[in-house]
Amino acid sequence: MGSIVLIGTVSCVGSIALTAVLVRVPGLQTSGSGNAGQAFGAAAACASFFVLFYMARSFRLQADESRLRREEMAEQCEEMRLQRLDAKTGHDYTERLAQASVRGEHVTLMRLALEDQVLADVWPSYGPDIAPDRQRQFCYANLIISFQCMVYSMNYYTDDEVLEALRHLFSSPVIDAFWEHTRPTRARISPYGGKMRKFYELADLAWQSRTDDEAA
Repeated sequence: MGSIVLIGTVSCVGSIALTAVLVRVPGLQTSGSGNAGQAFGAAAACASFFVLFYMARSFRLQADESRLRREEMAEQCEEMRLQRLDAKTGHDYTERLAQASVRGEHVTLMRLALEDQVLADVWPSYGPDIAPDRQRQFCYANLIISFQCMVYSMNYYTDDEVLEALRHLFSSPVIDAFWEHTRPTRARISPYGGKMRKFYELADLAWQSRTDDEAA
């Protein structure tokens, strides 16, 4: 807008100057020519032309500048979006690594118990009515279920996929017996939330569905 005001001011000054020049033209120095009116009219016409021309040009330049600013802002917004996406991806990857590391430690502990009965006896018993061999089978079943939970928690399984995988696993009499035997304890001492709680709900659904199918 500042440039348009400047152009208008310059045009007005130019119009006055042009009028002063035109009134001194010998051909216009006659009473019949209405020299002053013609001179001012000619000057005004010229001034109007130049004002309109430069205003149009200024509007065009301003429109181009606005367009470039919008494009620049759009590029900056896109860059910020990509940066946020990279940060979220990095955070998710780090969280997955941490989960995998924790699960790896759990697997190590359970493997030691499976390999050494003395270490297996350190773990809480599944009950006085569970024989030692059954205890070891339940430990191994626990590892299998824990692995499925980790895979689901890391978003490698959808709900439907983990349901199908669990239904297949519960076709094993040992895993089926392990899940049924540990349900009361798990419901009492598992304060988990989020994906882990969702996994246990899906596992119960898969177990109950298979049980119902067998009963039918």
